[in-house]
Amino acid sequence: MIAKVFQALLGILLLPFCIGYSIAFYDHLLTLRRVNGPEIALLLGITTYLAGHAVIGSPSRVYVFGHELTHAVATWISGGQVKGFKAGKNSGAVVTNKINAVIALAPYMVPAYTILWTFSYGIAGFFWDMKKWIYAFFFGLGATLAFHWVFTIDALKQKQSDLDLLGPILSLVLIYWFNIALVIGVMSLIVPEIRLLAYFQEGYHHSLELYALIVRQIFSLV
Repeated sequence: MIAKVFQALLGILLLPFCIGYSIAFYDHLLTLRRVNGPEIALLLGITTYLAGHAVIGSPSRVYVFGHELTHAVATWISGGQVKGFKAGKNSGAVVTNKINAVIALAPYMVPAYTILWTFSYGIAGFFWDMKKWIYAFFFGLGATLAFHWVFTIDALKQKQSDLDLLGPILSLVLIYWFNIALVIGVMSLIVPEIRLLAYFQEGYHHSLELYALIVRQIFSLV
C-alpha cells in the first residue's frame, strides 16, 4: 500500500517534468520551416496507416505478437529467461523468471516494428545501395510509428496489468515522456533544425522553471 502511494505521488510530482518536455516538444516542432521529401514520406506513411486502420481494420494479431515479443526481448536484455510465449489475435502472454519496470513497460515505449524496419533497412544497406529507397524507408518509418501509437493508446484505454508494477500514474507519465522523446528522435534524423540533445536540454530547463514556479506559489500561500 505504501509503495503504491509513493508511486502515485512520484507520478504526480513528475507531471511538471512532462509539461516541461511537452513545451520543448512544441518548440522544436515550430522549427520546421519547410516540409521536404523525407518529411512528406514520413507523414504519408503515418496518414496511410491511419487511413488503413480506420477503413480496413486493425491488425491486432500483429500487434499482440510484437507486444509480447518486446516483453521477451526486454526480459533477455534484463538478464532474465523466457519460459513461455503466446500471442493470439486479441491477447497474449509471456512467462518469465524476472519482472521489472523495463520489462513491464517496454511494449508501450518501444515501437518493435519500427526498430525491425530500421534494422532491416540498415542490414540491406550492407548488400545493396539503399539510398534510392530512402523515401520508402521514411514511409515505412511513419507507418510503423503510427501503428505503435494507435495500438498503445488503445491498449492503455483498457486495464493493463503491465502498469501495476509502477502504478498507473507513474507508468503513464513514463510512457508519455518516452514516446514524445521518440518523435523528436525520429525527426532529428531527417530535419537538421531538430536536435535531440537540444530537446533534452530545453525540456530540462522548462521543467526546472515549472518546479521553481510551483515552489514559489506554495511558499507564497504559507
